[in-house]
Amino acid sequence: MSSTIKSKGKNNKPIGVYGDGGVIYLFYKSAGDYLLIEKSTDGKKFTLFKEKIKILISGVPFPLKDVTHLSISRIFDNYFLSFKTETKNTPRVYATKGKDFNLFHVVASIEGAVEEGTLIPNYQLNGRYVFLSGGGDIRALFSEDFFNWEQGEKPIIEAHEDFFGENPLKAGNAFLTDEGVLFIYFVIKGKNNLNHFEIKALVLDKNNPTKIIRNIKGLIWESPDEWIRKDIVPLGIVKTGDNYISFWKSEEGVYTVSHPSFLFKKEKKQFPQILLERLKHNPIIEPLVENFWESKATLNPTALVEKDKVHIIYRAIGDDDVSVLGYAASFDGLNIDERLSNPIYTPTQPFESSGPYRGSRTPGKFASGGGCWGGCEDPRITKIDDKLYMTYVAYDGWNPPRIAFTSINVDDFNDRKWNWGKPVLISKPGAVDKNACILPDKINGKYVIFHRIFPDILVDFVDDLNFDGNTFLEGEHKISPRNNFWDSRKIGVGPPPIKTDEGYLMIYQAVGEKDPGRYKMGAMLLDDKDATKVIARSSEPILSPDMWYENDGHKAGVVYPCGAVTMENNLIVYYGGADTVVCAATAKLDEFVHNLKRHKEIKLSPDFASHLS
Repeated sequence: MSSTIKSKGKNNKPIGVYGDGGVIYLFYKSAGDYLLIEKSTDGKKFTLFKEKIKILISGVPFPLKDVTHLSISRIFDNYFLSFKTETKNTPRVYATKGKDFNLFHVVASIEGAVEEGTLIPNYQLNGRYVFLSGGGDIRALFSEDFFNWEQGEKPIIEAHEDFFGENPLKAGNAFLTDEGVLFIYFVIKGKNNLNHFEIKALVLDKNNPTKIIRNIKGLIWESPDEWIRKDIVPLGIVKTGDNYISFWKSEEGVYTVSHPSFLFKKEKKQFPQILLERLKHNPIIEPLVENFWESKATLNPTALVEKDKVHIIYRAIGDDDVSVLGYAASFDGLNIDERLSNPIYTPTQPFESSGPYRGSRTPGKFASGGGCWGGCEDPRITKIDDKLYMTYVAYDGWNPPRIAFTSINVDDFNDRKWNWGKPVLISKPGAVDKNACILPDKINGKYVIFHRIFPDILVDFVDDLNFDGNTFLEGEHKISPRNNFWDSRKIGVGPPPIKTDEGYLMIYQAVGEKDPGRYKMGAMLLDDKDATKVIARSSEPILSPDMWYENDGHKAGVVYPCGAVTMENNLIVYYGGADTVVCAATAKLDEFVHNLKRHKEIKLSPDFASHLS
């Protein structure tokens, strides 16, 4: 979830949400005979709106104290508002309409609707409006005038039973698309107050909105375990930019969860879906308050398989706001079996320590992850022969961050003798250079080093790895962001690429121009004989920051990969969530690479690019 939104008014209860023209409106009950409105352009920061909504019945204000939920739709030049009341435990749903956004007149109760629903916006079928109502199932109701309603013969979706019992359905919202009517709804599973939610979707026929033309496979989203037995209810779903945002009322405020639009799109044959699946028990490493060096954040982990277990080296930030590196191990790659109580790598050089700056200056503008006084950040580790080579970001708290390089013998690493070689800088001074890693194999007799200077991934070929601190990477070649795609603003390499039968699999992080505050994850296939040549590249993110642990932290909206391993046929990617915790996600390697291969890297014409967006 992206955040908990706090109401600007006191003791106000949210009862609905509406999106229109890039603006999102939240509606609250107030102590008076009107509804308060807060508005936002990003779904995160809301401000009190000057307008207030009044609902009149026969010219008299409708008593709002019994209203539990409302929904607004745009109907050409008018607004349609429906709301539910629970007077004397008898639910009723009312239809109202208004020319102005702040004044609605009750038309009638919607006969046949026992649960709140949504009117398909800007839509009529043979002169009739269509209202999709929830409850035990989802049904369509039709009306020419909003007074008289006729119920469809059969439910569009029937409630089903599972081990939770009967699962009531709640309408989320309806959106007109080229394909049909996209209808998003909630499945409420509440046995023993479990309070578990799922979001599902389908596409209805524009010529017959009781007919399903595409049932979107699988779950769009399900609520996290942290919501169990909490008083949380869905308010609705709006669309903004490339995402749909669901809103949830809770005791703490309003939760929001972002759902990327590609989840709802019809899968194109030339671009099969490729996604990572998060671990159910994420995050796998969290800050430990009792350890001063990792009390604030544990993030951006690298990983390697050695001696039949996964070794995870993660960035940690503690009470002193300096980044150091911690260690954890896992036998299956999914569950942490060991975690050391002391860091295995700490700053030793002036270029990775705030030194004289600390206390005499404010933190520099290049601080990241909450670590304002610098240190050793975002490691990547590669095994070559009998050595482990580690690159990381060295930051002194003030000057532009640079890439540092060190190594350790494999035997010493396995014996926990942390006698790392003296680190040296390998990137040029004056440039912000990050996201560096070393390919595990030589290509044409040369080592390959990837790194990032905004906005590109840079690729260098070097004869050896004997850096002396005076020779620096040149950035000879580059892989760039793509216009009109999700990764259009900046990209950076994640873990060291993994060799497969189809080429080197590179997991990378990227930010798009249309969603500039969110770091998402993608994948590329590189030619195994030319690491500058991209064979295939994911047309959509393989992971987006949609879970609470990817939004609740030092930086909301971040999935940041630094490590990946393969165990048998399983790809495991380790990443930082919200610059605060360590998480993991998995996929079947052969299936993942097979599908990625079909995302061929091509140069798009403007017409084709607009077709994809």
